[in-house]
Amino acid sequence: MSKLYRTAAAAIALTGAIIHPSIAGINWPKKQLLPTFAQPAPTQDLISLPTTGSASPKAETVLFSSLKGLVNRTKPRIWTCEGSGDDKYEWLTELGLSYTEPSDPWSLIIKYRQEIKGIIVYDDAQPDTINLATTIAGSSNALVASPDLVAKLTSEPYSLPILKDLRGKFHGRLSVYQYLYDNYWAKTTHRVLTGLDPTAIYGNLREYAVAINSTVLWLDPRKPKEKALLNRYLASMGPGTLYMGWWAEEGSGVRAASAYGIVTCASDWSTNLTNFGGTSRKVEVKPTPAAIPPIENKIYIAFIISDGDNFQYLEHHFHQMWLDPERGKIPMGWTVSPTMLDAMPGVLNYYYKTATDNDCLLCGPSGYGYTYPNYWRDGKALNQFVAKSDEYCNRAGLKIITIWNTITGGIDPKVGESYAKYAPSLLGLTGQHAGRGLKIYDHKLPTFDLTATYCGVMDHLVREVKGGSAGWDGKSPRFLIIQAEPWHGLMPADFVTFVKGLNSNYQIVRPDTIFKMMRSVNQLPTDPLKSK
Repeated sequence: MSKLYRTAAAAIALTGAIIHPSIAGINWPKKQLLPTFAQPAPTQDLISLPTTGSASPKAETVLFSSLKGLVNRTKPRIWTCEGSGDDKYEWLTELGLSYTEPSDPWSLIIKYRQEIKGIIVYDDAQPDTINLATTIAGSSNALVASPDLVAKLTSEPYSLPILKDLRGKFHGRLSVYQYLYDNYWAKTTHRVLTGLDPTAIYGNLREYAVAINSTVLWLDPRKPKEKALLNRYLASMGPGTLYMGWWAEEGSGVRAASAYGIVTCASDWSTNLTNFGGTSRKVEVKPTPAAIPPIENKIYIAFIISDGDNFQYLEHHFHQMWLDPERGKIPMGWTVSPTMLDAMPGVLNYYYKTATDNDCLLCGPSGYGYTYPNYWRDGKALNQFVAKSDEYCNRAGLKIITIWNTITGGIDPKVGESYAKYAPSLLGLTGQHAGRGLKIYDHKLPTFDLTATYCGVMDHLVREVKGGSAGWDGKSPRFLIIQAEPWHGLMPADFVTFVKGLNSNYQIVRPDTIFKMMRSVNQLPTDPLKSK
C-alpha cells in the first residue's frame, strides 16, 4: 500500500489502524516513517496564537489548532505563530511562502466551514478531556471546543453542531484514557501515538495529531496504574512505530517506549509540521569531505551541538543559532534528525543550502528517533530499527549517530554489533556518558565515548577540554569530542572565541573528519561504503 486509501472500506494503515478516509491530501507509504502532506498553498492564512495565558487564549489556541489540523490535512493553508521570542515569520520567508493575516481569525472558520462537521466539547474541570477531544476531532472532522465557546460556535454564522460533549463524564485521568482506549483507539492510526500535556500544550503539535488522526494522551510511566494503561497502547502499536510529543519525565518515558521497540520523536512544541511535511522532498546533501588532514601529534577536537533529535528545536532555537554570523568560522557538528526527510524536508534542505564547509550535520539519539537501544527486548526489531536509521541517515547525509542508553550508560556489545552490521554507511557512533575511549564493533564500526556531554557555559567547556587534555605527552595524536548543549546561551561566536585562545597543540576538525582520522589510525577504511 503506497497511498492512503480514499474509501472507508479500504482506509486501513499497515499496522491495522484506521486512517480516516477523508484525509485525501496525505501520502503515507508503508516504508515511510511520517506522512507527506500536499504542497502548501503559496499564500498562507496566518494566525498568531498565544501558548499560555488566561482561559480565553487557551480556548482559542486549542480551537484554532484543531481547525488548522483539519484544513491542512488536505492541503496546508493555515500557518500559525505561537508564543514569542523567535521571528514569527522566519520559516515563511525561508520557504518562499507569502501570507495574509486576517484581522479576525474567526473568519477562517467561516472560510473553511464546509470542511468542518461539528465540534467536540471538552470539560475544563478535567483537562485530559482536551486530549480525548483532540483524538475524536481527528477521526470526526471536528473542532475542539471549550465550554466557553460553545454558544458562539453553535450560533450564526458558524452553526456548528455538537458531535460529542465530554462535560461531566469522567472522574480522573485514567478514566479518560481508558474510555479513549475502549472507544477510539481502534479508529486512529497506530503508526504514531502522541503525548501532550493538556495543562501546557494547547496548540503546537496538537494540529499535527488532528491532521494524521493520532491518539493523544498523557500517561506517566512512573505511576503504576498509568503505566499499565500506557503499556496497552504501546503493546498494540508494533516495533518501529513512533511516539511523538514528549513525556511527563524523559528517562522513564523513553525507556517505556524502548521496551516495545517504539521510538520517541521530541516534538510537543513544534508549530507547523503539517506545512513542513508538504515541502519539497528534494534535499541536496553536501557530501562529507573526502580528504583528511595529515595526522600529527596534536590534540584534535570536534565540537557537537546536542538535541537535534528535537523537532521544535530544529524549527526554532537551532535556526537562531544557525543565523549567528560567526557560524562557519570554525568546524562544528550539528545534530539533526534524519526523520526531517519526512517531517520537514524543506527545513533540512535549507540547512544544507546555507551550510558552510565547516558545518557538519550528524544524527541525534539514537537513529531516526530517540530511543535506548539497550532496552529493546526484540533483537530482530532492533536490527530493523538500525537498518531503517541507516537508510534515513544515508539519504540525509548523516554519517555519525550519537547513542543514548538512558541519560547515563554505555552501549551493550550486542547493540554495537547490530549497528556495525546493519548500518554500513556510518563512519562511527558517539556514546552518551558511556565512559572513555574508542571501541570498534565487529572490526568495522568505531564508537567514541564523548569526552564531555552537555557543556552549557564557557567555563564548563574550558574545564572539559583541559580534563580531556590532561596527561597528553605530545608523542601521539589525541582525539576529543566535546558535546555542548544549546539551552544556556552558548552560540557559535562563543566557540570562535574559545578556539582563539587555544595554542598550536590543538586543532579543531569536523566530527566526520575526526572519525575518518580515528578510522585511519586504526586501519579502517575512511569511506565505509566505497570499501564494500
